[in-house]
Amino acid sequence: MTGAPVLIDGKYQVHGLCSNAGGMGTLYYVTCVGTEAPTMVLKVCKLADPEMLARFRREVRVMQEFAGNSYVVPILDANLDHEPPYFVMPHYEHGDLARHIAEIHSDMLQLEQIFNRIIDCVAQLHDKRVLHRDIKPQNFLIGKDGIVVSDFGLCTEQESMTAFTRSSQWAGTLGYMPPEFTLGGFRDVDATADIFMLGKTFYAITSCRDPMYLVADGVPPQLFPIFERCCAINKLSRYQSLASLKQSLTAAFDVLLGRAVGPGKVYGLLRSISDRLRASQQYAPEEVARFVEELGLLGADDQHKVCMELPAEAFHVLSQHLVKEHLSPFIAVYRGMAEKATYSWSFAETIADHMKVIFNASDASATDKAEALRVAIIAAIRQNRFAAMDTCKSMITSVEEEELGQRVHDVLIENDSPFIQYIDPSECKAGAVRAAVVALKTAAEARVAKDDGFITL
Repeated sequence: MTGAPVLIDGKYQVHGLCSNAGGMGTLYYVTCVGTEAPTMVLKVCKLADPEMLARFRREVRVMQEFAGNSYVVPILDANLDHEPPYFVMPHYEHGDLARHIAEIHSDMLQLEQIFNRIIDCVAQLHDKRVLHRDIKPQNFLIGKDGIVVSDFGLCTEQESMTAFTRSSQWAGTLGYMPPEFTLGGFRDVDATADIFMLGKTFYAITSCRDPMYLVADGVPPQLFPIFERCCAINKLSRYQSLASLKQSLTAAFDVLLGRAVGPGKVYGLLRSISDRLRASQQYAPEEVARFVEELGLLGADDQHKVCMELPAEAFHVLSQHLVKEHLSPFIAVYRGMAEKATYSWSFAETIADHMKVIFNASDASATDKAEALRVAIIAAIRQNRFAAMDTCKSMITSVEEEELGQRVHDVLIENDSPFIQYIDPSECKAGAVRAAVVALKTAAEARVAKDDGFITL
């Protein structure tokens, strides 16, 4: 404790250093002078830089806004005019979550409770338009009444993006912070940044590994896709709300903990969606989301059975704006069914028709459209169904947008087939698509020439 003060502000007796690891503050164990009060933790701003002082004062002000909230660490006292400014909070004897990872990571019931509590803590912040921006296990403290979120040094209120909240300095914790922090500091940061860091936090707790890179080994297969989606590089591919993240976790833990799941539940949701559509031409986005989540948890055989029974209107619904975040995982499941090819030849036409609905949907992303085309091509080739190939051809030649054109180019190159080679390049509207067709046609002609014993120059 060399260099530590003995008294702070004449009010607090210092008993030792708690932590000096933070970028902005130093924490001391203290008690009130002349009392038998329990030990508390006092945090002082250790930097005199005006920006850091402003950050520290904002941290205190934001925490004070959550007074009485059992999900947020409380402030017991503060003096922002003191040099250096400080605030006092309770001492959490059990420390933070990082200290307990080894003992909790394999207890699925405890993990579910902890993950839900962490989400609830962050939800309290988001409800007040506050972004934490430094979520990690070390910033969740274990108290007698449950876990609380702490360390608001990097937080911001979405309506008050001041100059220092937009800077790249102190941009988070390596391994946990999303790529947008390093690309542009805190510019254009939204709630999906916190969701990214939640995914990293959950991965670190579950795997007992550094979260810099997500590796599936040792992580329950029901949970790993959820962590991956949280941590998508493109923030539009992440969960867009804490509620949808929590819903996915509930479905995963249903399987891990042996709760009621299975084909019956999926078929029940499908019937409910279909009945609602027939009765009112409406759908409930949360019901569609649950259907996709539950479908993803089934075994491959059950997934394929469900996919083969999906009505055409289901594909129109899945392409809608309100549920489009669930489209990618659904297409992944549907692709597995197409690749299995245990369906009739004629069903390949149905697959192509369904994928064309997604391909033509205005709300679907270029990535999802290209993947839908890939699935249609797989089915058409596997079952050698000409009508399905014609549907694929109409999708290929209709592309005009540059991004989609490049993605379709890659799909075509990866799925070389005579029916693609026979497409007239002049029918292709997008340059990248036309280039792919020409390349495949040229390669096919070269193979024929070689087989005939000729070498073309």
